[in-house]
Amino acid sequence: MLRDWVRSWVRNQIFERFHAALGAAFGVSVAVLIAWGVAVGAGPRALAWKPLFALAVALGAAGGWALPRGVELARAGPRARAGLRAAFAVGFALLALAAGVAGFTAAFGGLALLLASAGLSAESGLAIFRGGSAAGVAGLAAALAWGFAVEPARLEVTRLRVALPGAPAGLRIAHLSDLHIGNGMDGRRLDALLARVDALAPDLVVLTGDLFDHDPSAVGAGARALGRLRAPLGVFAVLGNHDVRVGAELVAGALADHAPEVTLLRDAWRRLPAAAPLYVAGVDDPGRDWTGLRGRGLPALARLAAALPADGPAILLVHRPDAFPQAASLGFGLVLAGHFHGGQIALPTAGGRWNAARLLSRFHRGLYRRGDSSLYVSRGLGFAGPRIRIGSRREIALLEIHG
Repeated sequence: MLRDWVRSWVRNQIFERFHAALGAAFGVSVAVLIAWGVAVGAGPRALAWKPLFALAVALGAAGGWALPRGVELARAGPRARAGLRAAFAVGFALLALAAGVAGFTAAFGGLALLLASAGLSAESGLAIFRGGSAAGVAGLAAALAWGFAVEPARLEVTRLRVALPGAPAGLRIAHLSDLHIGNGMDGRRLDALLARVDALAPDLVVLTGDLFDHDPSAVGAGARALGRLRAPLGVFAVLGNHDVRVGAELVAGALADHAPEVTLLRDAWRRLPAAAPLYVAGVDDPGRDWTGLRGRGLPALARLAAALPADGPAILLVHRPDAFPQAASLGFGLVLAGHFHGGQIALPTAGGRWNAARLLSRFHRGLYRRGDSSLYVSRGLGFAGPRIRIGSRREIALLEIHG
């Protein structure tokens, strides 16, 4: 299938070499913006293509070399990590603007050429190119400013009813995912989020991974904050790939010490204190190959399903939604996941369907069904890389169970 082939190619050629590819893209973006500035200011004929191509190659090579080393150096301490986050934000903005410039140049340059064939003067064509592409870039810059300055502060409570045959009707689950504590989610922001969860008065609270980002110094305080979560049926969590990267045992130890109310399910299950048999299970994230599971499945999931009692339904917590086909085949009636942030940036289409996460997975945001099983993929609460959201608002999912 063509879509699966594209996803595999993107994973192998770009995301498996993510920091090098991203650094190279940042460098090339600078050359693209310089070329556009020359074309708008002096006209396309003023472009010297060979020097611009050489500049793009040089900047791309420099970026591809520098960014992976910057990521390694960021482990030195909080200041280095803050510097890397700033570099990511600037680089991402340049990349987005360069992509927009390429699109606007093709659109308005093509329009000018089409009109020129109908007799429009070269000066008028150049005016169309200049005005159209400049307006497009201005609009894109405004969208980026919104995504960096406004949208990160907005939070949506997504309320939906989900089937889970055999579970108590009316059970309310607060599903949190991808907090990325340590990357802008801490202090007052984290306190406000947890207060919002508490105000919803859910019966059960679940956290589906990436509780923390890359900063080990944020784990202790973050765990203490999470320890304030309460729910009648309990608070349960699993680890995500970022938790594994920051240190699975560090995170597990901090939760045990500072958040005893949060039960970390590491390839384990628990019976909930409900009137009828109801179970919650969770598996560790493998940590590696963050782009997906590539159809391999999770061996721990099969073992976990075999150990579960058969007298009631089970809710599975897993970080990566690509585990859903395997989970559905093993009989899990409800699977809750996160990982993709709904793409974090999505075009303003119905349900945010057009987003970067679609290049990686069929299960990128929202509700999915397979047979008698349901999957809900949270858009998450934090940020991977730069603190930006466009068309993929942060969410607490409040799920009400029905039979």
